[in-house]
Amino acid sequence: MPLENRNLEPGTVLTARYKKQDRTCEVVQTEDGLRYRLDDGTEHKSPSSAGKAAMGGVACNGWRFWSLAGTERPARKPKAEKPAKPKKAAKAAPKAKKPAKAGKAAKKAKGKAHRMRATDVPSYGCGGCGATFGSQKAAIQHALTHTTA
Repeated sequence: MPLENRNLEPGTVLTARYKKQDRTCEVVQTEDGLRYRLDDGTEHKSPSSAGKAAMGGVACNGWRFWSLAGTERPARKPKAEKPAKPKKAAKAAPKAKKPAKAGKAAKKAKGKAHRMRATDVPSYGCGGCGATFGSQKAAIQHALTHTTA
């Protein structure tokens, strides 16, 4: 809980929790005035500089960082592990593709060649008479009959 009373008396103990580590700071009277002595023995001129030292050099607002001893929030309990999720079943059928949107995607789709499906029966045509054949080889042999005299 942030410090609201900024007139701290010597002997006041401040506490803070940073990265799951509890730190303490005591307000002491020295020849130079009030100082904030950390639990490691270093003395600082303000709660902010003491908080900065407690956090390892990260600047902070000491009045918000420190709490009066006994008024801080309780430590958080570790989260309980969630039960394992059941595995997903195999996918049923693939979803149908959405039609191409107007713009570049439509132009790309329009320019693609027709892809053969397993149900499609291939057919090859003769350029001379238009007859259709089941294989390319048969269509070529037929087309050659039109050109030879």
